Amino acid sequence: MNLKNAFCLFVLMDPTPPVPSPKLFDLSGQNVLITGSTRGIGAACAIALAEAGASICLAQREPPSGGQPNTATADAIRAVGGKAEIVHCDLADLNAVRELFPKALEVMGGNIHILVNCAGIQRRSPSVSFSEKDWDDVLNVNLKSAWLLAQAAGRHMVPLRRGKIINFCSLLTFQGGLTIPAYASAKGALGQLTKALSNEWSQHNVQVNGICPGYITTDM
Repeated sequence: MNLKNAFCLFVLMDPTPPVPSPKLFDLSGQNVLITGSTRGIGAACAIALAEAGASICLAQREPPSGGQPNTATADAIRAVGGKAEIVHCDLADLNAVRELFPKALEVMGGNIHILVNCAGIQRRSPSVSFSEKDWDDVLNVNLKSAWLLAQAAGRHMVPLRRGKIINFCSLLTFQGGLTIPAYASAKGALGQLTKALSNEWSQHNVQVNGICPGYITTDM
């Protein structure tokens, strides 16, 4: 084929039809387990995932005795036509964390396609006076709970050769901050955990990624 014929062929070919942007992010039929979803970044993510078609399992702390459950995020999801279930779990209680993924599987019909680790707490104090309890509290919620849930998700997803895990890291994954040694350590480690799991599970078609927000006004 000479250049003239090649040019004519190119001109006569139909252009590839554009794909509407929402279809690129269509999550219809996908079940999501998300932590930290009662407010802030987690709530916004849960609602956005629902708007893309996913069914959402919200991991939330139980209300105090006699208190009303927080259904704000679930109500917002249902208001946009989405499906939402709530599973109660205190991420500071590691035994409860170990039970969370099986509970989510049960309420979501036996399938979790996407895990979003978005929960986090903060303790601020000069490092010379930073308490061991504050250190353990932050590491357990911000790192160990994410590890336990990712491990449980991997056990479910790897044999099925499909799944997505999204860990919310932080600007502090890369920058140490001031008077937040536990938070910076947890987020730094979470970034490395994300890369380690991605390296190991990508061969099984399980993608593990991290999102590192900068400074955002939330109620943390």
